[in-house]
Amino acid sequence: MTARLKKLICVHAAAAAAVTLYFLLPIKCPVKYFLGFNCPTCGMTRAMLSLFKGDIKAYAAYNPAALPFLVLLLFAFHRRLLPVSRKAGNIIVAAGAVCVLIVYILRIILV
Repeated sequence: MTARLKKLICVHAAAAAAVTLYFLLPIKCPVKYFLGFNCPTCGMTRAMLSLFKGDIKAYAAYNPAALPFLVLLLFAFHRRLLPVSRKAGNIIVAAGAVCVLIVYILRIILV
């Protein structure tokens, strides 16, 4: 087994463990639970479920950064599989993170 495959398995195992803990523990958002305010990813699960159902209005109301964040996350975890230079990959990840941060700040200001 190659080192790349081991790393890929470890990343996916950690993600699976996090999802399992999410469903088993009574705390759904640690930021909201411990600090009392929404985190940048609050509402993303509900937004994606709404998008899959075709309810664009509910998707935008929950968290409009959900789809770009999902694409960004998949890219970040699998960018070595894509023919993208390291510099371009870092720019894509940074731009996506800035977009999520901008949406978060706008949600704080407008709500």
